[in-house]
Amino acid sequence: MTATDDILRLIEKGGTLDELAKVLDMSKSLLKARIEFLARAGYLCEIRSGNECGGCANCKSCSVPVPGGGDAGVKMYAVTDKGRDHVKKA
Repeated sequence: MTATDDILRLIEKGGTLDELAKVLDMSKSLLKARIEFLARAGYLCEIRSGNECGGCANCKSCSVPVPGGGDAGVKMYAVTDKGRDHVKKA
């Protein structure tokens, strides 16, 4: 199993960047770069909290705080069908 598989599986389960980095024994900056790469490659999609949110089934009941208020948003990611297919093949 590759680091990509591990990252996708853990994001599917949920957790914070700190939690995932600890489980993966990876620095937060490296994990963040890997996540952004996976999003650009189509394995993850970004979901934002705040007014423009709407991509998540829990959007109406979401209580994720927005740092600094306003429309800064919190980056959250979901595994796409392409990402799920990749994990199934692994």
